[in-house]
Amino acid sequence: MIAGGLYRMAGMAVGVGTAFALTRTYLFDLAPVALVLAVLLGALAGEAVTPRRVRGRGAASLVPRRVRDYVPRRDVIVAALLGAGIAVFASYPTPERPDHEVKYFGTAAPVSLASTLIALGVTAALTVVIVWLIVRAPQAGINEADTATDNAWRHDAVRRLVHTCTAVFAIVFTALAFWYADRQWDWRAGGSPVWGLALSVLAGLGLATFGYYAGALVVTPPRLSESAPTDTAGHISADGAAG
Repeated sequence: MIAGGLYRMAGMAVGVGTAFALTRTYLFDLAPVALVLAVLLGALAGEAVTPRRVRGRGAASLVPRRVRDYVPRRDVIVAALLGAGIAVFASYPTPERPDHEVKYFGTAAPVSLASTLIALGVTAALTVVIVWLIVRAPQAGINEADTATDNAWRHDAVRRLVHTCTAVFAIVFTALAFWYADRQWDWRAGGSPVWGLALSVLAGLGLATFGYYAGALVVTPPRLSESAPTDTAGHISADGAAG
């Protein structure tokens, strides 16, 4: 898990760094795409070195596996709030481009957050589809212990996916909040320092949220007991699985 976590964090670091660099150039619209692609590659590499502990396929489980039993509800709420915040930012006129194009050329292309919204929408959709595939994947193992171990793997995999998606939403929210706050601090141009302070605090909360979820991708969560009964393993709450 440690090796997998390092790959995920490397993808996150490369994605955030590359996205920031692109926002300082005329390739501003590609910043969210670079972020999502780098994070996706890091997540895939991390999963590649985090093998499923039970390989053999057993009989079909008589206990139905429901997505809501595996998805951390609190994390979904956090991601939804971050997404709503990003949508609110996108509904307002964007500040000037951060690439200093106006300073050197006198004009600058208008800024659009369309690529950001599309990239985040694709990220959320992929997360939902992959989570569904993991939950509905055939049961591995032929005995009670193997079934419990397989359920623990499902909980861990879903948790990692949701945390990755939430971390991406959090860093985008943070970047937008700081960007809009910077414009509000320019009171000579009609900004409001009060709003600047409020947005700066929101950006700080977003940054703390990103740190929490990105850090959780490295830390190994407590394992579910491999001896848990088969009929209850599928109904262990996702919040409990996340520790």
